[in-house]
Amino acid sequence: MSARYWPLGAGRIVTSGFGARPEGWHWGCDFGRDGGSGGMPVYAAQAGRVIYAGAASGFGGPDPAGWIVLDHPTEAGSGTTVYGHIVREVSIGQQVAAGQRIGHINPSSATNGGVAPHLHFEVHRSVWSSPGPDRLDPLPWLTGAKEPGGENMPADIPAPVPVTFGIDISSFQAGLDLAQVFREGFEFVIAKVTEGDYYRDAQWRGFRDATLAAGKILVGYHYVRGDCDIEAQADLFLSHIGDPSIPAMIDHEANSGGANVARAMVAALQRRGVHVGLTYLPRWYHGQIGSPDLTGLPPLMSSSYGANRAGYASAIYPGSNDSGWNGYGGLDVAIFQFSEAGRVAGRNVDVDAFRGTPDQLRALLTGDEEMPSADEIAKAVWAHRPAKPNGKTDATTGEMLGWTDHHAGLAVDQLAGAGSKDQPGDLDPTRWDFLADRSVPEALGLIGAKLGIPGFRDPLAGGR
Repeated sequence: MSARYWPLGAGRIVTSGFGARPEGWHWGCDFGRDGGSGGMPVYAAQAGRVIYAGAASGFGGPDPAGWIVLDHPTEAGSGTTVYGHIVREVSIGQQVAAGQRIGHINPSSATNGGVAPHLHFEVHRSVWSSPGPDRLDPLPWLTGAKEPGGENMPADIPAPVPVTFGIDISSFQAGLDLAQVFREGFEFVIAKVTEGDYYRDAQWRGFRDATLAAGKILVGYHYVRGDCDIEAQADLFLSHIGDPSIPAMIDHEANSGGANVARAMVAALQRRGVHVGLTYLPRWYHGQIGSPDLTGLPPLMSSSYGANRAGYASAIYPGSNDSGWNGYGGLDVAIFQFSEAGRVAGRNVDVDAFRGTPDQLRALLTGDEEMPSADEIAKAVWAHRPAKPNGKTDATTGEMLGWTDHHAGLAVDQLAGAGSKDQPGDLDPTRWDFLADRSVPEALGLIGAKLGIPGFRDPLAGGR
């Protein structure tokens, strides 16, 4: 039998099988994986030639989003296979090997036909055919198929990193339809508020209100000017943002000054109750000012636009391993601006990516990253402690703190005298009568002095 491979790697699940569904007959099989499948690699089920690729009705677009159709010669197993809701990584006419990576699942419902990310896989008996008896149930056809990338690929391969897309706008994008932006799958907006101590962005309030009304994530940014007073810049930002609870970003580039100015700007905003969640200090400017240490500043938003990278965000996103994600100056990159020509709501706009979910981005921007509960902390600590004599193997936080306080008090009493642990403030030992009215350390000093041990002395000699 010719080589045949699963179209997704190990760990995949069937999200919708071939056959009857309430909305009608499903002429393929849908695959995904728990935890999200956007970005998962898609593999050729058999060797063949790419006969269709790119935008397709129902599967999304524009190109390279959409579908791939492979024609398989007889010696490779024959038939035709279809891969939908994907972003292609091969071209029409290209020959591909069985098990070769040919694309990835499109993570954006804006360009994948308006569906949750998954792979729609079809098998046609010979040539491509309309819905009917020449379309086969893929699961029996895949019986005995190999795992792509190796027959022994582990089943616990890590899930793909979720990606959240956003835009970066200012008054230059006046009139942008944010409702359409959000319908296209974008989850966050970074919008200009102010610049220096003199400029208020006229579009900020409209962008702010539309974003918040839609329940999306909003960041307001200030373009720092090195020739303007820092405190005056912070006052201007606070007066124009309208809501100081909105996370801020400093935009630190041409004419902004050195890293010391960036630190002063962040500090001035923080003194006014504004949480600064991001630093946009692009790599080119970092080099221009001498590549200083940036540690202590908020995480970076970086920018790198590639070679003529333009189009729909989900189609042109270069991936979570692109060099644009590499940090610098001692800071990590939290948001990557990967194109200044992303096609959004019919306009060309700066487009950004965050490696994570919208909730994770909110936590990062607000400084409210989820902490373990008190009981979770207690369980983690208890795992490293021996069981109590009564056999108890777990404890609440309150019990652990109570035991710690109790045991510490016993140690104080044993060393300083009965009841010493109950004293407020500075300790005044009550001492032990059987040690000649001394505490344990005082008694040890006397004994050492009597034995002539160098360095020992009676601390009470000459009275208290």
